[in-house]
Amino acid sequence: MNHSTINHLIIDWGTTNFRAFAINANGEIVSQTASALGLMQVKDGAFANALQTILENWLQDYHHLPVYMAGMIGSAQGWQNVNYVQAPATLSELASKTYKMHLPWGTDAYIVPGVSFKNSAGIQDVMRGEEVQLFGLAKQLNTAQFVALFPGTHSKHIQFNNQSIADFSTFMTGELYSLLINNSILGKNLPQQSKDNDTFMKGVIESQTNCLTNRLFATRTHRLFEHIKSEHVGDYLSGLLIGHEIRQLKTHHVYLVGSAALCERYQLACETLSKESTLYSGDECFLAGMLEIIEEIQSEK
Repeated sequence: MNHSTINHLIIDWGTTNFRAFAINANGEIVSQTASALGLMQVKDGAFANALQTILENWLQDYHHLPVYMAGMIGSAQGWQNVNYVQAPATLSELASKTYKMHLPWGTDAYIVPGVSFKNSAGIQDVMRGEEVQLFGLAKQLNTAQFVALFPGTHSKHIQFNNQSIADFSTFMTGELYSLLINNSILGKNLPQQSKDNDTFMKGVIESQTNCLTNRLFATRTHRLFEHIKSEHVGDYLSGLLIGHEIRQLKTHHVYLVGSAALCERYQLACETLSKESTLYSGDECFLAGMLEIIEEIQSEK
């Protein structure tokens, strides 16, 4: 591989994972790497040393390459706490508020800010990373208005209007599932779980409730009375939680952005609830968004 063709590095640095892409002047991926070196694995704030170690093991010559980063690396627990841009937020605002710093080996690094939003009840919401994917999705869709859903530990529902992030909401669907299946009576003494779409859809259908904490107990009673098999309890619980989240959407069509496996599960929930959805790769949206932001940053120089 001829590393001289690399123009810059793009990094998605989250709480648990690290991903980096070497990009040429045409915006194409020359090389990429990933590791489990998320923020929580970096000791005593030694982010520069951690990044240098990864780059040395990955690229022969990296010292001259500018580094563009996004995600939780810009949080209070990250390398530098970069202030949020308040929604409604445009791509130009993200670029202008991007934090610039000088790396020990002589090149510059940039950290893209996240976005915050205060709803009508005065409650703040925040995101870091999804804003990049959202603008990447907008680039691919080439449309000024849509709703996107980003499944994950903390799912995001984002309204995009007039080329800006208008508002968004966070749902702790993935984290709640993990807590319940691993640390509550609902998951106690379960056998090895196996995938069953019918049981998942049963959970989605039964997610219509004004009190989720009441309906969650059905995960236990369905198992007790053999309405669902013990090896499918996880699918029922997942259906309940994802179905409850999907019901909060105020649109008939939504764009799902993320990993294929999780997005396909959300798509099945949408179909079950008579909603339309279209899947987009989270990686592709992230890179498209970062390239747009980088172009904006460079145009401001």
